[in-house]
Amino acid sequence: MRKTEKFVAILIVALSAWALVMMAATDWQFKGNIRNRILLVEIGSDAASLNHAVQTGVRSDPDGIAQNVRLVVRNTYMDFVFIVLYFLTYAGIAYLAGILGQRLFASLAVICVAVAAAADLLENHAILIAMGVQKFTDPVAVDISEFSQVKWAFFFLATLFLGLAMALNRRTSSLRRIAGLIFVIAGACGVLGIGRYRVSVEFAIVFINLGVLLVIVGLLLLLWKLRQSLRELSHVRQIQAAHAHA
Repeated sequence: MRKTEKFVAILIVALSAWALVMMAATDWQFKGNIRNRILLVEIGSDAASLNHAVQTGVRSDPDGIAQNVRLVVRNTYMDFVFIVLYFLTYAGIAYLAGILGQRLFASLAVICVAVAAAADLLENHAILIAMGVQKFTDPVAVDISEFSQVKWAFFFLATLFLGLAMALNRRTSSLRRIAGLIFVIAGACGVLGIGRYRVSVEFAIVFINLGVLLVIVGLLLLLWKLRQSLRELSHVRQIQAAHAHA
């Protein structure tokens, strides 16, 4: 179990680091003041949303638009690594929760995150196709949004089940249960957001971002607890080694 905890801790660090790399390689380099461009590409569902996502804020700037399209493509290719990392991270956390007794919720979390990862791969394929056409059309935007809806819905369901697996487990520490509660809230916010994306894209973006932010908080809290557990184990082993040589 300690080896699994160490592996999960490494995955959380790797996932966080890769997310920062993706941000540095895309959003921070976009021209103009349009926010949430990647989410707009994912759930916009029409050509107007795709066009808006790659605009630069200048009335006529074909070079800037082309640069933004390249950045979307770069982000999409980098996302393939991100998919592997978040799937392994969720599966690892679920495995730990399952060992401690919450096998049902842990299993549901793994199933949901697997569906989310598969939909994410299809969504990336659809984005690459859309960014390769000379003029955006509604059909290519709809293809992206359909896969994106499945991805986000199952990702946040996985988050919700994972949170329940941790929060309802009396055999874990209070910090892990608090992290689980944060995951539950994150999952509920995300599901609420993606459930209303056809009604209001802006509403969906706000709640998806809120859900993702809470997931980050929950992961960091869990990482802190895992680090504490591993340090405590290392301290115990040092004491045992000292007694053995005494």
